[in-house]
Amino acid sequence: MAYNKDEMNAPKWMDGAFFEKVLQKLGNDDSVKVTEFTTAPGSKPGDHFASIIFRAVVKFVGQGKSKDISLIVKTLPELEGIKKDLLEDGRLFETEATMYNIVLPEVHKMLRAVGDDTVLGPRLHYSSKDPVWVMVFEDLSKKDFVTKPTQLNLAEAKMFYAKLGRLHAASMCLAEKLPNIKKMDCNIGTAFRGDITETWIKNIGILSRLCLEWPGYENYFEQIEKYKTQIIQKIREIYTSNKTSLYNVLNHGDCNYRNCMYRIVDGKTQDLMLLDYQLSSWGSPAVDIIYSLYQAVSVETRDNHRDELIKFYYDEFATALKKFDYGPKIPTLIDLRVEITRCGHLESFLSTTFLPMFLLTPDEMVPQMVESSDKDIEIDLASVKAWENLSDRCFRHPKYAEAIKRYLPTFWRKGLLDV
Repeated sequence: MAYNKDEMNAPKWMDGAFFEKVLQKLGNDDSVKVTEFTTAPGSKPGDHFASIIFRAVVKFVGQGKSKDISLIVKTLPELEGIKKDLLEDGRLFETEATMYNIVLPEVHKMLRAVGDDTVLGPRLHYSSKDPVWVMVFEDLSKKDFVTKPTQLNLAEAKMFYAKLGRLHAASMCLAEKLPNIKKMDCNIGTAFRGDITETWIKNIGILSRLCLEWPGYENYFEQIEKYKTQIIQKIREIYTSNKTSLYNVLNHGDCNYRNCMYRIVDGKTQDLMLLDYQLSSWGSPAVDIIYSLYQAVSVETRDNHRDELIKFYYDEFATALKKFDYGPKIPTLIDLRVEITRCGHLESFLSTTFLPMFLLTPDEMVPQMVESSDKDIEIDLASVKAWENLSDRCFRHPKYAEAIKRYLPTFWRKGLLDV
């Protein structure tokens, strides 16, 4: 089996005393004593980027009874590299803790009040920044949720947008009660700097050079080379909440299919759960809509059902606002489409930087991810060089080439390659 290198061994502080503290708080029982625990990598390479994740199975005694529980522990990486550099200031963990401890409980309370049992994320059992930032969640696999290696089909996409619409609607209603959510601004426009943004620019450079190899696409080379020097600033502007937006919501911020888990019965997805709220921020709803169309939804679904999905999301969003008795004027579908057009450069940015890594399955990205019966395989994606090698392989994959060759002419006609 392939695992992230930095998840092969749990930190030393993740010991019996730590799990006792977690379980004592969870059960409000100071008598809890841990008798045994094991930790293992909690995710596969490519399933997530920021943070490291472990699955812990803990046996304990509480109220005179022997029990056991499976937990998901999310914390800061200890290995040197771009992941550690990104997370060391704790902003992403602080954002996610705010979402799970404050925002999502309020959203769920609003939903229950109108007879809606939608669940927008796993239960957070414990969070702390001592000795380092750490969050302990329920293990959704015990509720028959699993990960999946491919992007969303139409039915799955509608499940996703139904939940996203409710989250956005509830956030607009909560803005007065929880005014600090309008100050949340930890997103890809603000949180990613230095080596990471340089990697994005290099990715765009890979594409521009590939255009020279594709007959009929040579003229895109110079335009994309110019575009790569200016697009990062444009993305930061898109992610900055300001009065130019027709309306704003609290965005999930990282709507990709790997940030979901799925309950699948007889080959069909019955439910999905949103994960990873580290990049939640206040801003245009177009941020989540555009991001999810490229990072969550499959190429076939996006290309054939884009307008249908935007309309479906909007209907779920507007219906939720009505149920919540939202006082101000409800934004219109035209308002949403104007925002999507205004933020259109996010489409060309995602397609020229991240799309290959989400279009491909993990096994297509890194062949070593295929299960091995002989031994566990460490995959090191913590270094800049590792990501550059991964990017080069993904950009050259035929599945990406086929998609981007269709998108580039559309982006050009829409002016999305001009910055």
